[in-house]
Amino acid sequence: MPATQINRRTLLRGAGAALGLPLLDAMAKPGLLAGSDAVPKPIRLAWVFFPNGTNASRWLPNGEGRDWEMTSSLEPLADLRDDFCVMRGLAHNNGFALGDGPGDHARSAAVFLTGVHPYKTAGSKIRVGRSADQIAADVYGRHTRLPSIELGTEPGRGAGACDSGYACVYSNNISWRTESQPMAKEVRPRMAFERLFGSGKELDEDARRRLFLRKSVLDSVSTQASSLRKSLGKDDRSKLDEYLSSVRDIEVRIERSETPVDFGDEPASPPDREPIDHGDHIRMFYDLLVLAFRTDSTRIATFMLANEGSNQSFPMIGIKDGHHELSHHEDKQDKMDKIAQIDRYYAEQFAYFLKRLKETPDGEANLLDNSLIVYGCAISDGNRHDHDNLPILLAGRGGGAVSPGRLVKYSNVPLNNLFLSMLSAVGVSADRFGDSTGLLDRLTV
Repeated sequence: MPATQINRRTLLRGAGAALGLPLLDAMAKPGLLAGSDAVPKPIRLAWVFFPNGTNASRWLPNGEGRDWEMTSSLEPLADLRDDFCVMRGLAHNNGFALGDGPGDHARSAAVFLTGVHPYKTAGSKIRVGRSADQIAADVYGRHTRLPSIELGTEPGRGAGACDSGYACVYSNNISWRTESQPMAKEVRPRMAFERLFGSGKELDEDARRRLFLRKSVLDSVSTQASSLRKSLGKDDRSKLDEYLSSVRDIEVRIERSETPVDFGDEPASPPDREPIDHGDHIRMFYDLLVLAFRTDSTRIATFMLANEGSNQSFPMIGIKDGHHELSHHEDKQDKMDKIAQIDRYYAEQFAYFLKRLKETPDGEANLLDNSLIVYGCAISDGNRHDHDNLPILLAGRGGGAVSPGRLVKYSNVPLNNLFLSMLSAVGVSADRFGDSTGLLDRLTV
């Protein structure tokens, strides 16, 4: 047992910084073994959204139970097969037109975490339901510094119509605080880092000064960190050192991504721009989420890999065409092949996230075991704009709430049943959510 007992909520504080700590043996209650149930293991909830549907024939696996075939688009996740479930047959029927005509992309994002059909308007009278993450944040989010965090790689337009008469706000957000107020997502890794590990949601004068001087968060808390280290046992010192190194690694990567680029006669990019490389951008946010979950800075997160309807290209994998344009493939094989390549690329990034969670200890288990991570969207095939048989993966065990490694088949069951079950797993009681019909069955065997 370590000589010093410290509280699980201990923060390393400095000028404009408040850095959470990983789980340490010194946080165990006196008289109980470290790593036992003395230290609670919270369940983390995250929803990772990708746009424009998929090449469904190469994304959705066949089979059932533990006997299912890994598809080419999901092959980057092969080593993690036993750590997630494939959920076939879940639907968002409120994503269909229901008399409103075109606008499936806007409805896909708006309905994804709410299950509610959005009110069609290009103006200010937007209306959709509250999202599952924010319902969880009201109750479960009270236990952490930040009730939730919302991330994305594209800022999107804040006004006007983006999809057939639907306001852009529908396409650009999946998290909704109220039926008319989306939760603004952070697209800049630097600002997300400061929000998670700075002194508060809004940058105070010290934090702004540190940004201006590019001073590390670790520099700000170094005195308190050194003092704490002296009071810890050997194993905890090693854990603390490794954790602080990982924090610094992300800081360095963010700084490198912000280094102005010499464009010749063109003006250089501002220092707080998003990373140029899309993959770096995504992985920085995944690493930030691992740190946030590891330190219990927040337990609830949403991440939009791109806005719905995004026409981003993927030159890093040889695709110069826009994603949205390709998604309307009209069954042309070359376009469908490129969509499958993009699907695989996103799966590679998600595999990186899951591996980082799995290699991060969390008591006797790891962060992935103590998480429920949804990966998917509310369109199955981008050309047909269908909102049933959605591409949905559920990763993690949720502390025992889920038995992963299986393909579970349903038949037009509301996706919101899954979200209702996730809320229940973290103690958030709700009789109904969106168009849910009850808790999702067969999450365990």
